[in-house]
Amino acid sequence: MLNGTVGRPVTHRLPGMSDGLESLLDGQLAYYRARAPEYDEVYGERAFRSLTDLVDELPVGGDVLELACGTGQWTVRLAGRADHLTAVDGAPEMLDIARRRVEAAGLTATFEQRDLFSWRPQARYDTVFFAFWLSHVPPQRFAAFWAAVAGAVRPGGRVVFVDTDAAERLTERAAPGDRATVLRRLKDGSEHEVVKLFHDAAVLAADLAKLGWTAQVDPADGGFIRGVARLTDRSARD
Repeated sequence: MLNGTVGRPVTHRLPGMSDGLESLLDGQLAYYRARAPEYDEVYGERAFRSLTDLVDELPVGGDVLELACGTGQWTVRLAGRADHLTAVDGAPEMLDIARRRVEAAGLTATFEQRDLFSWRPQARYDTVFFAFWLSHVPPQRFAAFWAAVAGAVRPGGRVVFVDTDAAERLTERAAPGDRATVLRRLKDGSEHEVVKLFHDAAVLAADLAKLGWTAQVDPADGGFIRGVARLTDRSARD
């Protein structure tokens, strides 16, 4: 996410995505910074147990990079499976919560604040993981994001991800117009517009194939998708 600041609560009404993408992404980060203290309240016990089981089943190991780690719900589980874990997020408030969660569990990880839309990896990893982040990457940044991820994957490594599936669009309030955005409300009553794409598993796998990835993307119980992707032509990325 882009670096930004949280000011007074406002109701975001931004111009069309093609005209105001940077402003939209600034507003998206501001929303997640403001939401950090209440973010975990979204998880009901049954839904959270389903999600943790789903993540635990995914092939994660070796040196692991987690992008958009948020409050560390997955970070703490990844840290127990990784040789070393690096967790990245654009919101310092999220990182503070994630760091405390990992420390409370007696685990270790390296935390970095980075703008994920301009981020370029400084190292390579056996596993790159992100949960509920890909749906917040706008179409204009999709190819660039995956190109950056390609630079973070070691030969033979993989990208592992979890997100909401296309059916979940029915649970969201779409912003006016054809903007691939939804409206989210915080406890203080402020309303924020954020990017939200609802990926169909088969379409997403096909889109990744066009970018040089071999991806297995499957629907999962609870309205989620899970994916494992590997570079098809490693030599083209080295």
